[in-house]
Amino acid sequence: MRAANALSVALLLASGACTTATEPVADAVHFPLRTWVLAQDFGAWNTSRDGYHLAEDVMAEGGDSVFAIAAGVVRAVILNNEARGYGGIVLIEHPFGGETVTGLYGHLSTRRGTAVDVDQVVAPGDLVAFIADDDEDGGTWRPHLHFGIREGAYDRESRICGVWLYVGYTRDCLDATHDQQRDQWHDPSDFLTASGAVMPGP
Repeated sequence: MRAANALSVALLLASGACTTATEPVADAVHFPLRTWVLAQDFGAWNTSRDGYHLAEDVMAEGGDSVFAIAAGVVRAVILNNEARGYGGIVLIEHPFGGETVTGLYGHLSTRRGTAVDVDQVVAPGDLVAFIADDDEDGGTWRPHLHFGIREGAYDRESRICGVWLYVGYTRDCLDATHDQQRDQWHDPSDFLTASGAVMPGP
């Protein structure tokens, strides 16, 4: 898989899709799974979490492939459940014209590992990782992809309500209201559809 990723970077550079290895341009857009059936929508209020859902939970099976939505740079790969509740997680910074967003790919398999490394350039539709099985992502939920699109470039250090910016739900605190926290994220389906996203091939 590493050789395939190196080829993807070479093709990006050769096509002029990016000016340097760390400045790609999103010239094509894909959904991150081959099918798109929602289990929990973006912005839904979750009574057990007391917050808005900051992503879309998309139904999948353990081991299903997860793909990059667009050209970008991998900014974080976390496979030790440090992100609390995600299991494996990959964060990819994607430029879209004049806007930069950070794609959050969560509930990824830790035992299968990822197909990408930190600082790696990815092309649209590149393999990122695999969906976690029931026993590896820290919860009783069925296998699924938690996919979010946060506004702005990746920020490793910033916190809202004392927690990492890339949490799955809004929090109750004085820093920002639930609505203000939610408004820092895009609705993934709306964003991808407006960008002309297609489903990855077989």
